[in-house]
Amino acid sequence: MLLFGLLIASASQAQDVLRIGTTALPPTLGNPYRNTGTPHIFTWSATFDGLTRIDATGTLQPWLAKDWESVDQLTWRIKLRDDVTFSNGVPFNADAVVSVLDYLTSDAAVREAVAREFSFVRSSRALDLYTVEITTKIPAPHLPRTLPLLHMVEPGQWRRLGPEGFSREPVGTGPYHPTKFSATKIEYDAVPTSWRKPTIPRMEKIAAPEAYARTQAVMAGQMDIALALGPEEADAIADAGGQSLSWPTAALWAINFHHGRGNPLDDVRVREALNLAVDRQGLIDGLLAGKPELPTQPATSVVYGFDPSLPPIPYDVDRARALLAEAGYPDGFSFFMQGVIGSGANDAAVFQKVAQDLLAIGVTMEIRTFPVAQLIRSVMEGEWDGDAFGVTFASEPTVDVLRPLRNHSCLWVHPWYCDERIMPTIEEALVTFDENKGLALRHEVMKFYREEWVALYLYQIVRFAGTRANVRGFSEVNGFVSYEDIQFVEE
Repeated sequence: MLLFGLLIASASQAQDVLRIGTTALPPTLGNPYRNTGTPHIFTWSATFDGLTRIDATGTLQPWLAKDWESVDQLTWRIKLRDDVTFSNGVPFNADAVVSVLDYLTSDAAVREAVAREFSFVRSSRALDLYTVEITTKIPAPHLPRTLPLLHMVEPGQWRRLGPEGFSREPVGTGPYHPTKFSATKIEYDAVPTSWRKPTIPRMEKIAAPEAYARTQAVMAGQMDIALALGPEEADAIADAGGQSLSWPTAALWAINFHHGRGNPLDDVRVREALNLAVDRQGLIDGLLAGKPELPTQPATSVVYGFDPSLPPIPYDVDRARALLAEAGYPDGFSFFMQGVIGSGANDAAVFQKVAQDLLAIGVTMEIRTFPVAQLIRSVMEGEWDGDAFGVTFASEPTVDVLRPLRNHSCLWVHPWYCDERIMPTIEEALVTFDENKGLALRHEVMKFYREEWVALYLYQIVRFAGTRANVRGFSEVNGFVSYEDIQFVEE
């Protein structure tokens, strides 16, 4: 197989090189501002750091920023660490933060996904070497939870090379420095001076779209870690002497409906019927090792703003049929959805199971696959072929229920769902500094999205991975991989 010819296979090299298999590599190489979703977000933390992090409980933690305060409703003051350097030896300080924000708030950053996340920022300035003041256009109580996305690039390198040149020669504060990019691999050297000092001298991130190929590569000793597996693949690695890993995320998997197209999906009764027709527990038990939680809303239980009063979505085929008949579709109807295959656990089988369940109420869901790159392009440009598509309500890395609504609402430049009735609530929740009021508004939004059945909510995403037996310390939390903690032990 061509894949195995691209990998380093000798046992002696394996102890010096950490080889991680993933579904795809960032198309923007080392530019951390163009893509914010999976699987690309896992790559950024090898080279870059944001100013804050969100831990596994959804709690905000310091990172490159050690403290922050709201001076008034339009002003934030950020205190930075004073013991961090970039991989080229340049000290990290306030100049880096101001440089990044100057770029992201400029016209030059119009194509950057991260720029949209910081569109509320008016300006920034350095008060001293390790203190930054950020002024916003509107009240931005969510700013500290957005700072994980503000990946720090070395300002001198960025100014010299510009975004395109920097993408080929990136410099960050993380534990690994990219040395070579190709279509299927990124090669890295460890940065011994990093504040997150790694233990393995070199690393490779290898793109292998098929879960089977990644599984076989770990079992053959040609990869050390395989990401984005299904439970069967992870267990196969464990059965062969490796390790099976799984962990919950702050993202919800869903089939999203294109609203306003003049088809049956525009009727809330139809959308509810589709939700009631899916046997989620059977799907979770049969295809996902029983790991994910049942959905109640477009968020998971660790996310800030999750409403615990909303009950799980029931499985009720009779009620689903009655709703379809009430909506004027007693014999059902057909629609087609677009789905990426290979980026999530058993995603092809999940789509097939949903289609099978919908047939029981007379609804035919045709599945048409497309690549990750086309999904990203469709999201960004609004060009869709289908009536629905599979994508997450991804709260990572801010872990706030409002995070995915920047896409799944009228806030998005090319919305697939836009209901002006809920927008005042979303907009107020984004700007209120009153924590109790902000939480109540988020609950109101979650209830609205549940009762409008905006999407076919499926399950909390649980990620599965497999590693060789001698790998320790791998973890991923809200899109951040602590590469510096990964080490080899004696087998």
